[in-house]
Amino acid sequence: MAVVVVVKGVVVVLAKKNIAGVVLAGGQSSRMGQNKAQLDYNGKPLLEHMIGVLEHVGLNDIYVSGEFDGYRCISDQAPYEGPAYAIYDVLKVLKDYDGVLFVPIDMPLLHVNALHLLMGQEKGSYFTGFPLPAFIANYCLKERTKSVQSFLKSLEISPIFLPSEFEFCMVNANTPEEWKEVLSA
Repeated sequence: MAVVVVVKGVVVVLAKKNIAGVVLAGGQSSRMGQNKAQLDYNGKPLLEHMIGVLEHVGLNDIYVSGEFDGYRCISDQAPYEGPAYAIYDVLKVLKDYDGVLFVPIDMPLLHVNALHLLMGQEKGSYFTGFPLPAFIANYCLKERTKSVQSFLKSLEISPIFLPSEFEFCMVNANTPEEWKEVLSA
């Protein structure tokens, strides 16, 4: 079974592959002042919402990067070193998948069709100007880097243009003020 996505008249057909989804949730949430995974978003914890986003993308195997009771978690080998290190650790564990779709915990407005566009890229991709979310496929791990964008470049993963209809969904909430903006969107 294939997934068909139409964006601005462009048809993207996604072959069903062995793809895992990962919510990056292992950060300290220091700028937010509380654990972002537990923030209330539409009546449920933000972590549950982000898992739901990956389920709506059509993924069955969903993991959480970090430590959360009751979830399929992949522990960070270098806790609080940032998302690039977490992605590296996850890819080492999920090496038998054809690809892995990474979404950050703090982007609740992500749109399923935007994520499908990323998953339609053979080697994987991310949007220009936004290293996350990212789809990584057909990779050969090299060394860790602190920057997600540098890490993706080392994997020879290229960005794609973000269609204007998805600009709204790239809001990242790291502070209480940004969180209020997300809730009012």
